[in-house]
Amino acid sequence: MPQEAWVSALARRERRTPRIVGREPLAGGYVSGSVERVDLDDGRSVVVKEASATEVAAMRAIAVVDGVDRPRMLAVSGRTIVLAHHDGPVAPADAPVPDEVWRTLALVHAHWRRNRPRGIPVVDVPWWRSLCEHVLVALRAAAGRDPGLAGAVTAVERWAEDPRIARALSALPRTVCHGDAHRGNVLLASDGPVLIDWGNARVAPGGLDTTVLTAPDPSGPADLPPDPVPAAYTGTLADRLGNPDPPELAEVEREWALVQAHVQYLGFAADHQSSERVKGMVDVAARALDRLGPALDALR
Repeated sequence: MPQEAWVSALARRERRTPRIVGREPLAGGYVSGSVERVDLDDGRSVVVKEASATEVAAMRAIAVVDGVDRPRMLAVSGRTIVLAHHDGPVAPADAPVPDEVWRTLALVHAHWRRNRPRGIPVVDVPWWRSLCEHVLVALRAAAGRDPGLAGAVTAVERWAEDPRIARALSALPRTVCHGDAHRGNVLLASDGPVLIDWGNARVAPGGLDTTVLTAPDPSGPADLPPDPVPAAYTGTLADRLGNPDPPELAEVEREWALVQAHVQYLGFAADHQSSERVKGMVDVAARALDRLGPALDALR
């Protein structure tokens, strides 16, 4: 990493030049690019990470949200970002997500509702079609190994052009979403939980994050009931927006998000999980899409 650049950026922000007293590579939740924990002479540790342009933009967007102090970008130099270090295990799949994480998501979602920061991809119809094409590469390869997955391939090919997805994306308000808000990206740090790794951030309906974060344990059947979205999220969002969303709009968002979330993880499932898991995910998405049409009609 270009050490002098990020040290200089941090020094300009804090009006003192830090001295490095230790460093080590990081793994775990911080998995993308080159990532280090760097110990400074004032007793702090920071994370120094080579990030994508999307993650840099997302961290800038988070930094302006009132009430959100983690994750927090301390400095940036090009694609190198400096973050406060939070040490702890990831949240287990069978435990509730801490309320602090839900409040963070609600504050970010409310602040950026119907606004678009520069540098973060927008989930629109062309983006959805591109996602389907990307997923189909893995699905077709999996179907070559297991012909029983041919139906999954056909379904995603059809969904890429489904007008119900286009209608939902036209009706739903977008915001800044984490985009990959599963429990593996929640650190249970000693100084409080934090949602890390915003490199998959998207400008999308906020239901994407709530659906992923409430998803059942991925080691089990895909159609297990999700956890409820807690009041720490719904209450905070309604408070910041002034009112909760109308029930009809919330239903459209919920069904759209079930389709979106299951499709976006289908490629991973096809590469790393069983055929039964893939079929189950396709079935959940198909049933949500069937409910999406009537929900959209109820908006009229």
